[in-house]
Amino acid sequence: MEGGHCHRTVTLLFFVLHSVTYVTSHIDSSVSSQISTEDTRRHQRDNLKPKDWQYEGIPIELTNQNGIDNENTAADLTTTPVTQPTTPKLVLDRRYRRIYNPDEVATIEEFPYMAALLVNNELWCGAVIIDTDKVLTAAHCLQLQYNNRFFREYVKMLTVRVGSSNATAGGEVLRVSEIFFHPNYKPQTLEFNYAVLKLHKNLTFGRSDPYIEKIPFARDKVVPVDNKVTFLGWGSVLGINGAGGQVLLQKVTLPVYDLADCQEVYGKELVTRTNFCAGFITVPKNVCNHDAGGPAVMDGMLIGVLSFSSKRCDQTDQPAVFSTVGAIASWLDDLGQKKVHLR
Repeated sequence: MEGGHCHRTVTLLFFVLHSVTYVTSHIDSSVSSQISTEDTRRHQRDNLKPKDWQYEGIPIELTNQNGIDNENTAADLTTTPVTQPTTPKLVLDRRYRRIYNPDEVATIEEFPYMAALLVNNELWCGAVIIDTDKVLTAAHCLQLQYNNRFFREYVKMLTVRVGSSNATAGGEVLRVSEIFFHPNYKPQTLEFNYAVLKLHKNLTFGRSDPYIEKIPFARDKVVPVDNKVTFLGWGSVLGINGAGGQVLLQKVTLPVYDLADCQEVYGKELVTRTNFCAGFITVPKNVCNHDAGGPAVMDGMLIGVLSFSSKRCDQTDQPAVFSTVGAIASWLDDLGQKKVHLR
């Protein structure tokens, strides 16, 4: 009897020790995993270079002709006149512009407010229709490579395609007559990364061919973490070495990312109160850097445009950074009511 009692005691002690060892090991593993994630983010943030997140800008060869000042002032970003003295030489490099691992191909019938910003008829960025004669995009899509500015004289290069599920064909193509950069836009950090393009004529809504509508924009300045957003972008087939094909509308649903975690990845200078982030921590599904300017939609409302994303968008824990539209609602209202002073 005593031997049996002793045996049970030893057995019980074994299970207790085994359980303690397992729990301790599990806790150590969880803590180690958390520390590893924090260390990885810290290492990535500390080694982040502008080329890792900045849009390359429009690769254009400029010459200082007709007295054009190559050192534009901040005021030059306010509006863009229609007339241009010269036509620049533009060489667009072939690059991937895509949503990585999208949910599915979308259609313009489902998202009739989607637009494509073209530079010399080449797909350049996403855009979204917000009024009868205006589309919203990311300001840095309109910068020049060599000096981080966009010359007012070169608006002639820009057109916008609407009403098509293909960014390179169909629908309607309209000229851009003016550009409005947000007055607080900072090219160095992409803060207030918004630009409104005024089209040369009004769009006609309510038609079925082509499908064209505007989208209402949200006024909330904060996007809650518990939400999911639908992002729209153009699936790239403008591949390396000139590979060609169609460029079709695609969509992906992303969870809103905790802002503090996003700041751990990119730093507080690049992710501010005017931003929200979205993406997966453990799943390699994301939007890519050249989807910039495309809309993020929630409950039928425009809540943001893509500011930037990591060039490593095929990896986990690489959130996309959006410019929150609610942060500039009053500015958009002023543009719609023509209260902006045109020089």
